[in-house]
Amino acid sequence: MRFCPKCGTLMVPAKGKNGRQVLRCPKCGYEEEVDAKAKSSYVQTKEIGEDKHRKIAVVEEEKDNLSEEEKEMIEDYQKQLLENLYEDERGGESED
Repeated sequence: MRFCPKCGTLMVPAKGKNGRQVLRCPKCGYEEEVDAKAKSSYVQTKEIGEDKHRKIAVVEEEKDNLSEEEKEMIEDYQKQLLENLYEDERGGESED
């Protein structure tokens, strides 16, 4: 771990302006290039046992048995859901 020489905050890995890995202070913005030793100290790996994996059930409704109105309603709902997700990823920015 490296601490910022200006303010003492823990420095975190980030991409520099030239596209290379740097250590950046999240508080004051101080940056320094990452050497191989520092880079390896920021890598953490952990194996997860099979019993710890989360399983996700995927359920899809059969659209063949639905009326055209119900199909349109589901498609509209899916579009709105995706728009909301994209908006959340952009930090609440609106496309308008």
